[in-house]
Amino acid sequence: MYQVGVIGLGHIAAQYSTPEEEAPYCHVGGLRYSNNVELVAVADIAEPARDEFRTVWGKVFPDIRYYGTSTALLESEQIDIVAVCVRGPAHFAVTMEVIQAHPKAIFLEKPPTCSLEEMDIIVAAAKAKNIPITVSYSRHWCPHILQLQELVHNGLIGEVKTVVGYGSGAFLSFVSHVTDLICQFAGYCPETVFARGRVKGDAPQGYEPEPNIEGMIIEFSNGVTGIHIGNEGEHGSFYVDVFGTEGRVQAGMYIPPAAYDKEGHPIDLSQYNMPANASVFQIAYDQIADYLDGGPLPHCTNDAWVAVNEIGFAGIESTLTNRMIELPNANRTRKVFANG
Repeated sequence: MYQVGVIGLGHIAAQYSTPEEEAPYCHVGGLRYSNNVELVAVADIAEPARDEFRTVWGKVFPDIRYYGTSTALLESEQIDIVAVCVRGPAHFAVTMEVIQAHPKAIFLEKPPTCSLEEMDIIVAAAKAKNIPITVSYSRHWCPHILQLQELVHNGLIGEVKTVVGYGSGAFLSFVSHVTDLICQFAGYCPETVFARGRVKGDAPQGYEPEPNIEGMIIEFSNGVTGIHIGNEGEHGSFYVDVFGTEGRVQAGMYIPPAAYDKEGHPIDLSQYNMPANASVFQIAYDQIADYLDGGPLPHCTNDAWVAVNEIGFAGIESTLTNRMIELPNANRTRKVFANG
């Protein structure tokens, strides 16, 4: 069983769910249900956050150790998998510190970095130590989405031509979930991006504000087109319509899985053993553990999350310059206050 340390005890780490939920949407909730990993230590610089964790999760994890800093945790523990769950602007410094501690794997919350330059440095440092970095585009691991991905890959709707994603919000902090969903069905091989967005608000010194998306077109090298069209779809946000030569699939964490043939008739998905709901974080940690046991790379790892991050920054660049952006982005130093 692999030992896990969580750095940062905010919403996505521990506060979006409670121990009573069957499919908790937070890191520690997923860790609780995994048979392959165990939580042994947590760290947060805020004492109230540590106290709240004890109050809510202490009975579930009675033996874990608490630290006031990431440095203290990393120096005191032999951790296999480190989850970096601090706020976005702190990701770079904390992740670099974690890399130097040389764990077996890193699970990094989105948005992974505030600049492409930071991303390049993290990727190079982790590669030098052979540490895989998985980024938490968490909706990716919804069980029925993974099953639909496999069915589409195996030809359920023929050759994928277009993937339309529905979502709004900031390019890196929120809508990146939908960007990853698009890539999940289109492929992680983006070539060009053209986007519209709007800049709202200010940012701390040294950063630019993070624009909100209004629309984006992504062209992939395999001929698939990805389209962001906001949250005006019939089901709101955080899902995709996948159009193929032989039909269509609708996939999202908050909607039932659906598929249609080329005439628009529903396909009975019950014949494909659609899985029951489960914590997306449990599945993600189990994929990381499987990799450490000699299995394939987890989803959203290394080149995959790099592609999603490249698209996000290209969307920002396109919004600010009114140009189509070829990937990889030429501007690696633009620093955005991505604080999701």
